[in-house]
Amino acid sequence: MTESSPNIRLWFMDWYGWMLDHDPLKDTPTRTPFQPGRLPGLSAVVPAPLSFPCSPVMEKRVSMPRPFPELEMQELSNNRVAFFVPRSGTYLRSVPVPTPYVDYTGSTPLGWESFLPLTLNMLRGLSLIMTPGALRIENGTGDLLTAPSFEEEMTLRFGDRTFPLFLNPAALSQLGQLAAGQSASLSVTWENGAEPDILKAQRQTE
Repeated sequence: MTESSPNIRLWFMDWYGWMLDHDPLKDTPTRTPFQPGRLPGLSAVVPAPLSFPCSPVMEKRVSMPRPFPELEMQELSNNRVAFFVPRSGTYLRSVPVPTPYVDYTGSTPLGWESFLPLTLNMLRGLSLIMTPGALRIENGTGDLLTAPSFEEEMTLRFGDRTFPLFLNPAALSQLGQLAAGQSASLSVTWENGAEPDILKAQRQTE
C-alpha cells in the first residue's frame, strides 16, 4: 500500500488503544482491538501538509452506500484529534462500556472523543512493537525492554514504564521503516515534560 502526495491517509486509535473501524454488515463505524499487521477497515484521507481544522474524506475498505456526516477534524493537545459534526454540534466518540460502540453524540472533546492519528509507517512500527520477537529494544544501559501491553490513554506499558504513543509519533514512524536486520536509535518521551530518552531498536530477521 502506498501513500501519494498531496494527501495523507490516516487511521485512528481511541482512548483505550482500540482502532476506529468499519462494520461492513451494519455499514457503521465501530471499534476493534489493535491487531498487528492488520489495517482497520476505516481510514481518512486529508490534505498534506496536515493543518487544522480540516475536512477528512472518510473511506471504507469494504465499499458500502451509507454516507458519513460532514466531519471537521480538529486538533487537540499531544498530537490527538477530534471529529466535529457541524450539523449537530457534536463529536464522534468511541464508547467502551457497557457494550462498545461508536456514535456521533459526544458533547465535548474529552477522552472518548479523542483519537490518535496514525500513518501507515506508524501502524507498521506499532505492529512490530506488539509482535513477539519482531524487535529487540534496549535502554541506555543495555537492558532489554519487556513485552508491552496496552493501557488507557493510548499508552503502552513496558514493565514499570509507560510509553504514551501520542508523545512518540516520530519513533513509531522510524520503527515502521526498519528493514529486517536494521537498527536505529530512537528518541522517546516517557511522559509529558520529560527529557527524551534514547533507545536502541533492532528489527529481527525472519
